[in-house]
Amino acid sequence: MPRKHLIASQTNKKQQNQAKLWQKLAKEIHAAVKVGGPNPEANPRLKSAIQKALVNNLSRDSINRNINGSNKDNDKLESFEFEAYGPNNLQIIIHALSDNINRVTANLNGYLNKLNGKFSKPNSVKIHFNNMGHIIVAKSPNINLDNIMEITLENKIIDIIEQEDCFEIFTDSHDVFNTVDNLNKSSLKIFNYETKLFPEEKLTSLDDVTKQKLHNFIDACENDDDIQWVVTNFDEE
Repeated sequence: MPRKHLIASQTNKKQQNQAKLWQKLAKEIHAAVKVGGPNPEANPRLKSAIQKALVNNLSRDSINRNINGSNKDNDKLESFEFEAYGPNNLQIIIHALSDNINRVTANLNGYLNKLNGKFSKPNSVKIHFNNMGHIIVAKSPNINLDNIMEITLENKIIDIIEQEDCFEIFTDSHDVFNTVDNLNKSSLKIFNYETKLFPEEKLTSLDDVTKQKLHNFIDACENDDDIQWVVTNFDEE
């Protein structure tokens, strides 16, 4: 394939992936309003969804349209969570937003079969994950680990990890917004924050065939309009 066509193909794929992500972010905003109302200060799920949308460059106009439009339609979106096991004790949690659980279940069953995985009982997988706040703060010449610890002294901090270009801060899931407020008061640059499931023990060894099947499984889930996100205990470092 000529280079210019290859570049065009890569660009189109990136744009398609971005559009797919925006669609899912808008869907989460829509669902959050349905459940908890349009005021993000009184609706933590909506506040988190808006922040994630902004980080991923979804426009304010699109965000506001989804907030305002949620009260005017009759969509019956529901949240569904699935748990599964794959080869070598691979643990998987899938979160979906859909008006048709039968469609989601059928699609997921097909994706799992190709992975040699299967559905598991509720909480049989989730019990091995912790829900935590995850905040990424940019490094700067004037900020070090001691500064971060001092700023967040009154917050429910679980851990702080210093990386090459940032600090990763892990908090109690209910304290993430308070921690972010304290960091903002100190004029720190926050790359991203969210609540997220983290495995208690990471799986670090998968053979190449299973690893490729896992990549294919995650790609299939990301391309599925009904599936919002997938987390696993596999750590590919």
